[in-house]
Amino acid sequence: MRKKLVPEIITLMLAVLCVLTVVLVHRGVDYDRYASVAATPFFLLEPDDVTEEQITEYAGIRRTYTFTIPDSASATATGARLTVFLRHTLAELYIDDAMRYSNYPGTEGDVPSRVGNTPGSYWISIPIRPEYAGKTARIILTPVYRNVLDEKPEFRIVTRDMLLSMIVLPENGLMIVLSLLAAVSGIFLAIMALALPLERPEKQQIFFLGTVAVTAGIWKLCGLPAVPLMLEFRGIHKEIWFAGTISYMLMLYLSLRMILTIRGETDHLIGKVCLYTGAAAVAALILLQIFGVLELYQALVWYGIGMVILHLLPFAKQKPARAELMWIIPLFLTLGADLLIALHNHALGLSPVFLVWLILYLYVRGFGFVRGAILRKRLLQKKQEELREAKVRTMMNQIRPHFIYNTLTSVYVLCRDDPERAALMVQNFTEYLQSNFTAMTATELISFPDELRHTKAYISMESFRYRDKLTVEYDIRHSAFRLPALTLQPLVENAIKHCLGKGIAPEHIVISSWAEGAVSCITVKDNGPGFDPQEQIGEEHVGLENVRERLQLMCGGTLDIQSSKDSGTLITISIPTSRTGDMLP
Repeated sequence: MRKKLVPEIITLMLAVLCVLTVVLVHRGVDYDRYASVAATPFFLLEPDDVTEEQITEYAGIRRTYTFTIPDSASATATGARLTVFLRHTLAELYIDDAMRYSNYPGTEGDVPSRVGNTPGSYWISIPIRPEYAGKTARIILTPVYRNVLDEKPEFRIVTRDMLLSMIVLPENGLMIVLSLLAAVSGIFLAIMALALPLERPEKQQIFFLGTVAVTAGIWKLCGLPAVPLMLEFRGIHKEIWFAGTISYMLMLYLSLRMILTIRGETDHLIGKVCLYTGAAAVAALILLQIFGVLELYQALVWYGIGMVILHLLPFAKQKPARAELMWIIPLFLTLGADLLIALHNHALGLSPVFLVWLILYLYVRGFGFVRGAILRKRLLQKKQEELREAKVRTMMNQIRPHFIYNTLTSVYVLCRDDPERAALMVQNFTEYLQSNFTAMTATELISFPDELRHTKAYISMESFRYRDKLTVEYDIRHSAFRLPALTLQPLVENAIKHCLGKGIAPEHIVISSWAEGAVSCITVKDNGPGFDPQEQIGEEHVGLENVRERLQLMCGGTLDIQSSKDSGTLITISIPTSRTGDMLP
């Protein structure tokens, strides 16, 4: 099994677990209990009369549904309940004029004192006692918002288990699976983002994508009738609705956070304005709801429109990239499709289009992005390992006993014949060794003047050894750039070794530097015997290969060699100026 498939397999196993959980809940009810129709209480009640009156509060209409409770034995059997599912509607239930249920806010006379306070989405579930048979029941419903005026409630007499297992769960089963799958997968993806050793931008993109999936799953799950029915005994239906609504608001804000992270706009003015505006909108709407100034439900449409604008605002400065379009366009299209479906069936929670797309995006793009980030991390680690190996080889090449022995011998001779020059040579030798030891542990680029100073220290020692056989000319027209340590000195050393080291004299070396646009160039030219660049992999030229490798790894630089027996050797180094300040990871 390939390691890169492990995240996908683990997530698939979690998804299967979610599906099995729903199946077990559904199958956990004993269907044999309903084999006998006579013993099974199930009645779909049709109202005997429906009256409607105009009011000045809430949505402006109050309806009264009147019906007679069946007098059959099954209607009043043990466990039978009068049930109805309501959304943003206040209710009172009377049986023979005796109030059995009410969720109206505190009142002063007949006028509610808190206008517009939604009860959320909930079930009325009242036990039917044997003495209720044949009696008249009245349910007075007051829609809180106008967009739920046309919803037609269904009144049933049924046991709670039967209602859940045979009616609600089959209707909500697909959305429960999709919601749990999105939430669990999002949690797993967010944990992976925090646990994996990724770069900060990659970690943020994966984390915010996971949190979008989590909040989307909670939002959809809280909008399903099955959830308040399963948690009915806790009496938290209103909290469930608010949890779903706040999850919707956070989902859009986290989506904005993710898209700005992809664009790299979180530290720029437009990005900061969008982030702060979105966060302020979420906080303000929640606070206004808490203090009873504004109904959160009534502001959701305007909040959604505002978040769409904030999603699009950063693109006014720069056109969106393909990855951004792959998120924004389907996001708005699928949410729009869910809204159209909701307008038809009056239930946004039962619209699956957005969740289906989000789950597909999560698996195809989200976990694919994790795999890509892991692969990039492995490549970076491999690059670092190669760099360490190149530095070790450079260190070993610089430890040359013969050179150190010859230098110390020269110092010994000068101490007797020319003490001042001996002191200068010791100073150059000390600087040379210090630069070598610094290069062995360096984790960043050094300035060109520092590298040139180290090279001159080396040349001064070789000049004493070869006296008038070596001349060096400098043409330094550009020095404001950085490069790996021990880049220039090995090139000069290579020229001296293959000319004077083989008894060929005299030798003239020209060191030049200049800028060509965004590229810094260095050349080392000599009049030596030359060599075949195609055969430079051999041990004689391993120093050049080390320089070439470190240039590519540390700053994206290149090394080019032109050599012939007639014109000597010309080595050219090109370093992109935009990268010479980069720190090694």
